[in-house]
Amino acid sequence: MDPLIQGLLWFIPGLIVLIVIALFVFDEDGKLRENFSDLKTSLWQSRGALFLAFLVFIALQIENLIQDLFEPGLRITEEVYALEGVSHIVWLQENLGFSWLIHSFSIFYILGLSFFVAFIPVFFILRNEIDLLEEFSKALAVNYIFLIGGYLLLHLVVTSDYSGDVQAFLYDIPQYEELVLLTNRQTNCFPSGHTSIPLTITLIALFSAKLKRLAIFGAVFTALTIFVIIYLGIHWLIDIPAGIAVAIFAYWVASNGKMDFVFQPIIDSFKKLTSGMIDSF
Repeated sequence: MDPLIQGLLWFIPGLIVLIVIALFVFDEDGKLRENFSDLKTSLWQSRGALFLAFLVFIALQIENLIQDLFEPGLRITEEVYALEGVSHIVWLQENLGFSWLIHSFSIFYILGLSFFVAFIPVFFILRNEIDLLEEFSKALAVNYIFLIGGYLLLHLVVTSDYSGDVQAFLYDIPQYEELVLLTNRQTNCFPSGHTSIPLTITLIALFSAKLKRLAIFGAVFTALTIFVIIYLGIHWLIDIPAGIAVAIFAYWVASNGKMDFVFQPIIDSFKKLTSGMIDSF
């Protein structure tokens, strides 16, 4: 069986099951159950925020295409390697190189962030929290302004791609590699989006949504992700504080409307453009 098909057979059902379970687990105040009957209206009101998130996705695909064609950016891998080395990664892989752990962490890496990013819009739509959904979309856009900018301007390859001492656990398993390449084909890693995006969601959950259970989960998820991306040979240590800084800045920008002069016209224009479709919706 084709490795990609083999991977999708567990990835898609796993994603759906996790989202359904999370909807019940994190609806700690019962707001989802109160607003579920008004799903049609909530979904329609969400179209502007969803459109902004879609534009982020398109921008990421364009960045992937650029990475396919050539390798832009200032080469800094040698300097980062000289600064921090890879002995800490080698130690982790040698002492925790159990097959079941490699598979578990690989599945967590592939499925975890996809679940978290997909779950949040579904969660806010079902709870009819359109303002929070727009804040999430804006924060996501700010994240990718820095992530895509970092990937294109700085060429810092993943640790397992640069050093032969680090094992490429994730890329050594065909179905895992194919699932990663399906959404993200580049091997640049500064800053760490796997750090910045879940931390951004955690900050939204804690300070904006005020959902303690979701915030605690996000904090644990982010901490585990940081360990996993180092262990699997995907990131350098320097990528982590950079990702944390991006998350804090993205949340601050989105929650305080600092770039609403850019984002709000996009959201409002799409709503206006599609307003005539309401009767047929």
